[in-house]
Formats: sequence, structure tokens, C-alpha cells
Amino acid sequence: MNFVKIKGSPYLYVFLFFFSGLCIIWLAGNFSEGSAVQEIMSSSVAGGEEDFYRDVRHIDVNGIKVAYYDYSPDLSLGTVILLHGQRFSKTTWKDLGTLDKISESGYRGVAVDLPGYGESNKPLDAPNFNKTHFLMDLILKLDAGRPIIISPSMSGTYAVGLALNYPELISGWVPVAPVSLTSATVSQYEHLSLPVLAVYGEKDTSFRGQVEEYLGKIPGVTMVMISGASHPCYLDRPDVWHRALLSFLDSLNVD
Repeated sequence: MNFVKIKGSPYLYVFLFFFSGLCIIWLAGNFSEGSAVQEIMSSSVAGGEEDFYRDVRHIDVNGIKVAYYDYSPDLSLGTVILLHGQRFSKTTWKDLGTLDKISESGYRGVAVDLPGYGESNKPLDAPNFNKTHFLMDLILKLDAGRPIIISPSMSGTYAVGLALNYPELISGWVPVAPVSLTSATVSQYEHLSLPVLAVYGEKDTSFRGQVEEYLGKIPGVTMVMISGASHPCYLDRPDVWHRALLSFLDSLNVD
């Protein structure tokens, strides 16, 4: 066996000594970090009751698989069901922090993917699909009692009919520049007996007029126009949106 003798400056040996030490420290640190990550991942998989309610859940509503988030506090004052607009989903309310705000205020927040959106299936018989009846059945399936319904934009096709024709089934309504307002007469809005928070954006030129003309006729309605906001006004000014929503929830006596 032949040995090769390396000739060089003593500084070379000092450098190699320190370099070897740094390598050992780096390997040890990564090993520990990897163990810690593995431990965290194991804990997440095992999970706890605190995180479970934040997972996506599914429920069958007359043959339609509906996906939803359920943010439930330990003691709930009532249930808030959040619908969504055409370009959005249940995840919108999670990312915006609205579900957290609702839960922290003592209410159960349930954000759903409407049929054909997000992770929910399309209606089995689309031509005969009744959106108002679907929403009624969804409330029963979720065991939501008399919930508060939040219905922005497109989801007005589900909520307007429910609020005007079956107001006894819900404790409050939060229409956010919804469509389908003109499907009912002004007189129907004038005779609606239900706590309502109507929210719309100052720059929503398509729906601002309808909101003021129809929802503005509801006795005792709280009208909130968000300054500088467009159609999805809750995205433009989430601070104003959350403040108005939580104030409305605080004013309710939910069954």
C-alpha cells in the first residue's frame, strides 16, 4: 500500500480542519431538522380535534355530492352559510379569513361549493334543478337550524327565492350585490320581515342600482356601500366587509 505525502503550507491543514468541522455541523443540523419535520408531519397526520373541522367535508344533498368547510367553535351562537359567486368557491372565504372571523365571533361558519363549482358535483337533472329547494335541503342536511345566509352575486339565484318566499327558515340574510333581485317585485321586498345586511361596491355599476332599488325597500335593512370597491367588494376591502358582517351578527338573536 502506497501513501502519498501531501506537501504544503501549514495553513492548508488548518483550513482542512475547519472545513471538516463545518461539514459535520451541517450534517448534524440537517439530520435534526429532518427529524423535526418528520415529527411535525407525523403530528399533522395524526391530527387533533382542533384542526379536524378545517378539513374539506362532503355531504349528499338529494344525490349531489357537496363539498364544504365547517368552522365550528366549541359553543355556537348559530350557523352562517356562505355561498359564492360564479368565479369563486368555498375557498374564497377561507383565504379571505371570513370563516375564521365568523368562528372567532362564536358562530359556526359553513362555506359550500355550489353544485357544479369547486369540488361539488353538478345536478343530476339540470333542467329540473330547483335552486331554492336545494338550499332548503342543504340547510336540513347541515343541521343548521335557522342559519344566516351570505349570498354574493351568482348565488342570489339560490338565496333570493328562499329569503322572499321562506323567510321563516332563516335568521338573517346578507346579500352581496346578488343577481336575481329583479325576479321579484318591489312589493315583495317591502313586505319582507327579516334582518338583512345588504352590501355592495361603490364602483359596481352593474348591480349598485338594483341593490338600492330593491334591497333598499326592505324594512329595517342595513345598507353598506363599500367605498371604491367593485362587484366582489369583499375582496377589495376585506376590513370593511368583516367589520360590517360581524356587527350585523352581533345584532342578531339567533334561534
